[in-house]
Amino acid sequence: MLGDSYDRITNRFNQKLEEKLVVEIYSEHTELLNALGFPNAPKWVRGGIGVGKILIASPLNPPYGTDFHGVVNTAVHEFVHIIVNKINNNIPRWLNEGIASYEAKDNNPEWIIKTMKNGLENNNIPRFKDLDTGDDFETFFNRDGYQYSYTIVEFIVTEFGYDKLKEFIQSPTMYLEVFGLTKN
Repeated sequence: MLGDSYDRITNRFNQKLEEKLVVEIYSEHTELLNALGFPNAPKWVRGGIGVGKILIASPLNPPYGTDFHGVVNTAVHEFVHIIVNKINNNIPRWLNEGIASYEAKDNNPEWIIKTMKNGLENNNIPRFKDLDTGDDFETFFNRDGYQYSYTIVEFIVTEFGYDKLKEFIQSPTMYLEVFGLTKN
């Protein structure tokens, strides 16, 4: 899956890797979490990035809440982080996770739709500042950040295209200049 996605992603974001990328697969979830440096991370964590490598759970032993394909697509998700970070490694968590989730399609679409419907019905849609949790991925997850950020990026790509998305990655505070819209 990652090999099939490499050209699509590098072309969309006009970024290439200069060096080989290593993908480490961990058969046991606890080994993955230790390798990521988060031994107490939640049981849903499927992967992450290290220096020059992607670390993922084994698709043959997927973590809680996912399946074989979800884990395989996690490699694509983490690769997108590497590419986006080459453009700007200081963007809000929601933007980075949203792009990675959108490009990898590593989450169940029904889960995303259910979250959106629930948020709309209960008038409980997070603001950008609620989704910018810095390094705190657990709070991001608990605020339904993956689902909301996916739909935000989906909207940006659909309404404005990849050129505007790339421009926004470079200047993630310039809503008006990039999109002609205020942050609100």
